[in-house]
Amino acid sequence: MEEKLKELYMQEIEQFQLDFECNPEYRAYYTQVEALWEGKDMPPAVFHLLDTSNFLSFAHGFRLGARLAGWVRAG
Repeated sequence: MEEKLKELYMQEIEQFQLDFECNPEYRAYYTQVEALWEGKDMPPAVFHLLDTSNFLSFAHGFRLGARLAGWVRAG
């Protein structure tokens, strides 16, 4: 299941259906994080942390949606 969720996540990112950059709040926080390194690339570990947290948010939303769909069908 985890691999399928990762595939779906990447598919959504690649097709621009899940675009964090277009969210003003996300963009504001990301800009603040980038400023910590004063124009240099952020460390790979920080970038990986951000990417992982984005994936976890996607996976949680997907699972919640699946549970809600099951609840609607059952009710």
